[in-house]
Amino acid sequence: MLHLKVEKENAEKIRFKLMENRWLHPDFEIFSDGRYVYFPLKEGYESGENIVDIKGMFRKKKKNPYDKILEILHMDDNLKNKVPHHWEKYGDVVLIQLPEILYSYRKDIGRAFAEVLKAKSVLLYKGVEGEFRKPLVEFIFGNDAVTTHTENGIFYRFDASRIMFSSGNVDERIRMSRIDAVGERVVDMFAGIGYFSIPISKYCFPERVIAIEKNEEAYKYLVENIKLNGVSVDPILSDNRDVNIRDYADRVIMGYIHSEEFIPFAVRMLKQRGIIHYHDTWRKEQVKDRYETINSLFGDFNYSVLRFHIVKNYAPNILHVSIDLLIRKV
Repeated sequence: MLHLKVEKENAEKIRFKLMENRWLHPDFEIFSDGRYVYFPLKEGYESGENIVDIKGMFRKKKKNPYDKILEILHMDDNLKNKVPHHWEKYGDVVLIQLPEILYSYRKDIGRAFAEVLKAKSVLLYKGVEGEFRKPLVEFIFGNDAVTTHTENGIFYRFDASRIMFSSGNVDERIRMSRIDAVGERVVDMFAGIGYFSIPISKYCFPERVIAIEKNEEAYKYLVENIKLNGVSVDPILSDNRDVNIRDYADRVIMGYIHSEEFIPFAVRMLKQRGIIHYHDTWRKEQVKDRYETINSLFGDFNYSVLRFHIVKNYAPNILHVSIDLLIRKV
């Protein structure tokens, strides 16, 4: 096996050049004898200088977590093939979905996921219910789903068995942490545990952020997360329609996807000129005719669309969309 023999003090510089030009052999290890470092080379390496032909050391390939999980499980291969490749991990809690054929093995599967992913609890996710989109779950390992999840430098503490946290919205949460809200007054009408309010407060330098949340459990974690992240956010436990905020905000966040009926209340909160960040779920044909759909929602107001974005697939033929609109009150 051909290796490039390099003095140890020059090894890092040479390693970088070999990687940049893709000359390192992927199946063999780089090793050292103390004075020299030996780099395994692909066939065709052009320079003959300092090339030695010695026995190579095969690279030990690390198994990915999924392979480790399958190794632990004792079941037929045809059943193992149905174990999901995808899962959600929030802090030290894991959520998975299983086909019904694996339900009788769910405790073993939960134990395997917990062992490999270093989780204190594993939840079998079965959907959501109710106005607050409470997750329907079953503990298949452990019994404590309160966790602290870190994302974009923000700490989100919540009970994963009682509160939804969508990984599919991560890009939107990061985007909102980068908006130009310097000196602005921001109202978050559906604050949840602080998904948008906290990153805006931490990174966007607003004058004030008001976070309104109706769900008492989510509000409890909103208050906790404000303290946990050391940010300035004013939480309000209420239905946002009952909060007397008028002609106040430079920016209103409507992060709840079924909020069409709340649009007049959002506009009422704005100053004479302000921005609304509106979220909704639309059928694909509505997205195709987006401006007609937007006009059906905001046609009673003087508006212009600043940005239209598809956040993710929500369900078959259904998309989660976000729209930034500039509203001018007449």
